Amino acid sequence: MSEAEILDGLFNALQAIISVVSLFFVIVSGYIAALYFFFGRSSFFLRTLAFSLLSIGLVFLGGTALVVQTMQDRLLSAWGQLPSPVISAVDLRNPLPIEAGMAFTQQELGVAIGWAVGVTVYIALAYLTFVHDWSKNATLDAT
Repeated sequence: MSEAEILDGLFNALQAIISVVSLFFVIVSGYIAALYFFFGRSSFFLRTLAFSLLSIGLVFLGGTALVVQTMQDRLLSAWGQLPSPVISAVDLRNPLPIEAGMAFTQQELGVAIGWAVGVTVYIALAYLTFVHDWSKNATLDAT
């Protein structure tokens, strides 16, 4: 692959990541609104159905994120094999000019933080769906 082809692939991977993150925020925001307005006072069956549909959507997003992550890793590896790239692969994986002496790159740190946020949000939504007592909010809304 040429430098231009790899660079084009990297930009496409970044666009895909931005799309995945945007869809994640849209799905989660819509689900939170539905919990507040409808699902919080719904039957267990309806909450389970809604959470199952949310889970399916997030699994598809997670699968897409894994594919994009693999593509990006392979593209960055191919970039590192170029004889004289414009920007070094190390600089692409560490875009901020911070030397923290970490055993991992800033890109790997960003990926780990992204997955941690996704899992944490999923656990929080499970709590809000099945454990949280929404009847307390109903009395607050009535006043």
